[in-house]
Amino acid sequence: MIMTTIRNLEGPSINKEKNTKFLVFFLHGWGSDGNDLIQIGEMWKHQLPNITFIAPNGPEVCSGNPNGRQWFDILNNNNEQSLEGLHKSYLDLKAYINSFLKKYNLANNQYFLVGFSQGTMLGLYTSLREKLLGIVGYSGAFLGSLPSSEIKKNDYLLIHGKNDNIVPIEKMYDAVEKLEPFSNYLGKEIYDNLEHSINEEGLLKGLTFIKERLKTKIK
Repeated sequence: MIMTTIRNLEGPSINKEKNTKFLVFFLHGWGSDGNDLIQIGEMWKHQLPNITFIAPNGPEVCSGNPNGRQWFDILNNNNEQSLEGLHKSYLDLKAYINSFLKKYNLANNQYFLVGFSQGTMLGLYTSLREKLLGIVGYSGAFLGSLPSSEIKKNDYLLIHGKNDNIVPIEKMYDAVEKLEPFSNYLGKEIYDNLEHSINEEGLLKGLTFIKERLKTKIK
């Protein structure tokens, strides 16, 4: 059996210290880093006062942009190798999440994943293997296969632009088809004039999705 070495992730955070009851992990896109999506946390932090926001940098230097990071290589023209990289980043992320759950003394499902593009791909992969409070996926796709062991059922919100020429809208439809049988809730938002990015309305939808799931948790 091959032992996988867990790579230590790091990145910016917005720490609510002792008020932390839940966590949101932002998973950035290919060639970016945690500083990109932590900005969403800056927009959401006042409406989500009990959440600490964490935005890890991908574990690898981006193969197409040495100033950015990636979760796995997409330029190697080797699908099997890309999926191995995806699984490896899932193991890194799982260890990283668990370290923060332990730090704040939280139950092992008290977190959300919010991803963009490649980060959404990692988030969806993770969500089938881990129980959490919900996943918001912007401009992403479903990669890999269903886990052979128990599939975890979670809540999803997938948001995509019709004019996305990086990750075409068809990838979102494919993700819906794959995930729907294994979800407790799956919502989708499609924007006609949106390309490969996140718009203000999509940010509001993501915030609302999280707030709705916290209503049953915060008494």
